Amino acid sequence: MKTVSGQITILTDNVAQDRSDTVAEHGFSAYIETDNGNMLFDTGKGRTVLHNARIFNKDLNRINKVILSHSHGDHTGGLPDVLLSQSKKPLDVYAHPDIFLYRYRKKGGKKTYGGIPFTKGYLEKMGARFVFNTDYVEIEAGIFLTGEVPRKTPFEGGDMADRFAVRDGKEVVETIPDDQSLIIHTEKGLLLVLGCAHAGIVNVINHVIKKSGEDDIFAVIGGTHIGFSGELQLNESIKALKSYRIQHLIPSHCTGLEAIFSIKQAFEDIFAFSHVGFALEF
Repeated sequence: MKTVSGQITILTDNVAQDRSDTVAEHGFSAYIETDNGNMLFDTGKGRTVLHNARIFNKDLNRINKVILSHSHGDHTGGLPDVLLSQSKKPLDVYAHPDIFLYRYRKKGGKKTYGGIPFTKGYLEKMGARFVFNTDYVEIEAGIFLTGEVPRKTPFEGGDMADRFAVRDGKEVVETIPDDQSLIIHTEKGLLLVLGCAHAGIVNVINHVIKKSGEDDIFAVIGGTHIGFSGELQLNESIKALKSYRIQHLIPSHCTGLEAIFSIKQAFEDIFAFSHVGFALEF
């Protein structure tokens, strides 16, 4: 298996620190530089990715692909700005085919749309060339997408309350099957980049280990949604994470600050606090 080297830099996250000229928002985006070329994983909600890319001298015109972890607006909202930044078009955008599914939360009879805020046609007109996958797939030498993650861990129920979608003209309970993560094979082990890990961080890691045949994990970075999924899932996830050989654990975004603090206490030696501008070489 080819190994990849490079650096990942967080452009969008819930927290900005160290520099007063950066901007935070509830969202996630990571600029990934590799010896194979550069890519963008998620695009944030839309207010920060271009600004923070300029601050950290990350040229969005030098990316060769965008990966969308799932359709929620805090991960896809910045895509038009990214597309507009490209001098060469089209730009490959990797995603699950459910990325354009109409999805919403419903409380007290009120529906709140939660999917991608743009149509496929609009984004294609702006220069997006969508590449869809549902299975574990290699998108570049040594770089993979998980595809749909099997949900086998009993305690990982996730934040699924009041979620619905329209499929084949009918309202169905939403399970966010388009949730997927990025895997980079490095000389130091696997680098896992999560969007929200709606499938559950333990399910994601187990799926990656099974598909890759490797269990040395250099780093896990990104959103885990544990902060929205209840105390039981948080505690059981922390117990399960201790069984893996992880060198760096960097939870962010939808993990939630209280859950991040609990993870920090449990994994002091390998924990790092994610924020806008956080960078990790691999």
